[in-house]
Amino acid sequence: MALWGGLGQAATVAQLVGADVGGLISNIIQAAATARQNKKECEQLARRVLMIADLLPHLQDPEVMRRPEVRRPLTGIDDTLREAHELVTSCQGKSAAYQFVMAGRLADRFRDVQSRIDSYLLVFPFISHIDITRRLDRIYNILLSNDTAGPSSSAGSQLDVLVSQEVLVHRHGVGKFTLKELVVATNNFAQEIGRGSFGRVHKGVLPDGREVAVKSLGKASSQHGWQGLLRELDVVSCLRHKHIVHLVGCCVVRQKKSLLSFWRKNVEKQEELLLVYEYMKNGSLHDHLHGPSSSSSPSPVMASWKMRIEILLGVSRAIEYLHDYAGVIHRDIKLSNILVDSSWVPRLTDFGVVVNWDEA
Repeated sequence: MALWGGLGQAATVAQLVGADVGGLISNIIQAAATARQNKKECEQLARRVLMIADLLPHLQDPEVMRRPEVRRPLTGIDDTLREAHELVTSCQGKSAAYQFVMAGRLADRFRDVQSRIDSYLLVFPFISHIDITRRLDRIYNILLSNDTAGPSSSAGSQLDVLVSQEVLVHRHGVGKFTLKELVVATNNFAQEIGRGSFGRVHKGVLPDGREVAVKSLGKASSQHGWQGLLRELDVVSCLRHKHIVHLVGCCVVRQKKSLLSFWRKNVEKQEELLLVYEYMKNGSLHDHLHGPSSSSSPSPVMASWKMRIEILLGVSRAIEYLHDYAGVIHRDIKLSNILVDSSWVPRLTDFGVVVNWDEA
């Protein structure tokens, strides 16, 4: 059971928030398994505290746990878990008549305890974010000092792996592909389907059957193009909107001083970076408005004013999302950057020249 792996990390939490979290969770799980009354409610409560046990490994770092903004929201978790244990235990030995009389009060207590446990569960993502931010700051400082002193080959290799994993997995949260996987998926980049601000786009098919569009820099790419693609990765990986093309993953072919472009302008050796997007079956708006006409199968975009209006509204909503929620400006809205998926829903793409509001 996942419970025991999480309980092994409970000592740190117990020391720092003053609670025997692991022991309390273990007792709740065991009591819920033997409850005679309100079994459904007891099982639901046990599942909630089991989620806390699964998240305990994220609280291992004493440096993070000493921070008041982390400790303060966790204050009282021991009292809540003790009340949860008492509540589940009360469902074991009481008579049916007692349970019937107390049914209303028990239901209120279950709702109250579950609500408080849910409030603690909401804290864990914020703690994880604080931890990740602290790690990235530490890595950034190492990179700066390492660049001044001149890194050894072994130190550079270790930093390369560390930075790539931290940024791509934790910060961006996107899938990772190897270059070999993308070569196979695109049949050695055989079918070019477009060009973006700084790169070319090839069609591919993943092993699970998903069609994708793989964006990469051209052979004669400049440092400006490399930084543009990095900026695109940095921005698009954080965007979640139905009218913006979804980033499936990326591929970084690592070299020395990886990902320094996030913080520095001068990089001695560039990496190869490929972005993997979901494939838009119906091409771009430019294709439909200015592509070769065909009387046998006219484009629905040309045939339907309703669809044109829906496309305009969809793109407008995407731009509104970028400005109001993401805090960025696309700067390259044009027909070729408005794609249409298999359901004829418009999707905005190509964020190679995007800037933050404070940079505009």
